Parts: sequence; structure tokens; C-alpha cells
Amino acid sequence: MTTTPQGPGTWHDAAPEVQVEFDVAVQAWVEATVPLLEEVAGRYGGYVLYGDLAHELFERTGYRTRMLSGNWMGKVLSPVQRATSTDGRPPLTSLVVHADGSVSDGYITHGHLGGFTDDVARQNAAAADRLTCYRLYADDVPDDAQPRMTTAWVDRYGEGPRPHREKSERAAARAAKAAAAARAEEPPAICPSCFMQLPVSGVCGSCD
Repeated sequence: MTTTPQGPGTWHDAAPEVQVEFDVAVQAWVEATVPLLEEVAGRYGGYVLYGDLAHELFERTGYRTRMLSGNWMGKVLSPVQRATSTDGRPPLTSLVVHADGSVSDGYITHGHLGGFTDDVARQNAAAADRLTCYRLYADDVPDDAQPRMTTAWVDRYGEGPRPHREKSERAAARAAKAAAAARAEEPPAICPSCFMQLPVSGVCGSCD
């Protein structure tokens, strides 16, 4: 372990001025994630946001990093997914969601190790996986409970699927391109007195 003049990028609370190996921190976070997610699964309908999970892992392990959680969380959740599959536990990683209540595009489950190309299928699979988690860890799951989206999802999108992001992005890009083309095709403003093209200000420099 070495010290750095700018402060370490990854460190432990016991020696915050000392840089620690990132892999050491990741291993500690992996080991802390399973019991943490088991606690989340103990609350029917429970889930945890990515940012909140990162914060809780820092608090529980003492290991911290300046790296954005989106750049390292996969290194934590992937081993957790593999471990729960090997141990016969439900997919606890289904409980980790974005602010809108969705699992990430890279979400995989025990029965779909290749992931999903369709967002609706991905989110529905995660909902089914969460119910499996609740049935094992929570005491208040109704016998007739069905897979459901997170409350964050319902608040944002209702019970249905979210708008298709790729289509929305393409539509916005097309609209912006069309608007730019329309602006380019607009005829230049002409001074009614001298018939010279007006500047952007609209004030004719020849007649003023």
C-alpha cells in the first residue's frame, strides 16, 4: 500500500491517507453485498438503489473509492449473481435498481445467463426474481402474490412498460435535424429600403 499526495483513490477508513488495492476493496464489497441484499429481500416489495447500495457498502466495510459507482458496481454484482446461482439462492441482484425502479441493461438471471435484448422481458424477469427473493426471506408475502414492478417504477411509468428509450432518442434526433434543416432553408431577411440582407440583429447597417 502506498500514499499519494492527492489523496488515495481507494482507501479504508482505518487509514484514509493510504491507497489500497482496488481488488481488495471489491472483494470486501462482494462479501458484504449478499447479507445486505438478504436484508432487503426480507421486506416484501423491498429494493435498493444503486447509489444507496454503494453508500451502504462503504459504511459496512470501511472501504471507499472516488470512482463512480457505475464504473465498479458490476464487479460486485456479477460475483454475487454467480454465487447465488451456485448456492441455490434466488437472484438477489434483482433487488438493485436505478432511480426509476428498473434493473440495468446488463441484468442477467439464473435462467438467462446471456442477458436480455428486450427491455420488457428484462424488467419482467427481474420482477419475477424479486418475488422469488421475497418468498424466501420475507414473512408477509401473500399466497397469491404476483410479480410486480417496484414502487419507483410504478410512480414513474405506471403498471406498464416504460417508453422505448431508443425510439425516443431517434425521434428526438430526427426532430432536431428537421428543425436545423428548416432553419437553413429559411430565406434571409432583406431590408425593405435598400434590399440588402439584414444581419442577425435585424438592423440594416446601410440605412441606419
